[in-house]
Amino acid sequence: MPKTNGSGQATTLDPKQLDTLLDAAPTPEMRCIWSIQRFTGSRIQETLLLTWAAIHEERIVFIKSTTKTKQSREVLIDPRLRKEIDFYRTLWVAKYGRATTNREFCFPSRYGTYKSMTRQNADLALRATLKNIGLPSGISLHSFRRSLATNMSKKVSLKVVSKFTGHKNLNQLSQYIDISESDELMALSSI
Repeated sequence: MPKTNGSGQATTLDPKQLDTLLDAAPTPEMRCIWSIQRFTGSRIQETLLLTWAAIHEERIVFIKSTTKTKQSREVLIDPRLRKEIDFYRTLWVAKYGRATTNREFCFPSRYGTYKSMTRQNADLALRATLKNIGLPSGISLHSFRRSLATNMSKKVSLKVVSKFTGHKNLNQLSQYIDISESDELMALSSI
C-alpha cells in the first residue's frame, strides 16, 4: 500500500524513476541530498546531519548520534555519488567564500553552516518537485531508502543490502523490500 497522508509505506522507485527525480531537483543542494539517500540508503535525518568530516574519499560515515539504531555505519561511495558530492562541494565553497571545515554541515540551514537544514525544508522541496514530473503517488523522503533496498535485493544478498541500510535484523530489512508481480511470477517459474 503506497503512503497516503503519512500512513502506509513510501513508494519504491526503479533506477530510471530515480534519475527522473534527481534531474528535476530544484537545486544542486537537493540533488545532492537525494543522491546521498539514493546511493547510501540513508534516512533523511542522517543525511541532513552529515558534516564535511563524514565524507571521505571512498566512504560516508553516518555517526551513531545521527542514526536511528545509534550505531555508526560506513557506506561505500558510488562513483556517481562522488561526482554529485564533488560538484555540490564546489558550489558550497563558492556560496560561502571559503573551504569547507569538518564541523560544518553539508546541508546548512538558512541560519548558517553550523545548523543543519530541517526535514521540513527537504520535504517541501520534494513535494513541490513531484507535482511536475509525473511519478507515481506515495513518494516520500523514505522512498530513496526503500528503493535502494528493493533494487539492491534483486542483485545481492540481504546481508549486503543491510551494510547500506544499517539494519541488524534481516526480518526488519525485508519489510523495506517491495515484491513485484514479475518477482512472484519468476518465483513460481522456479518450482
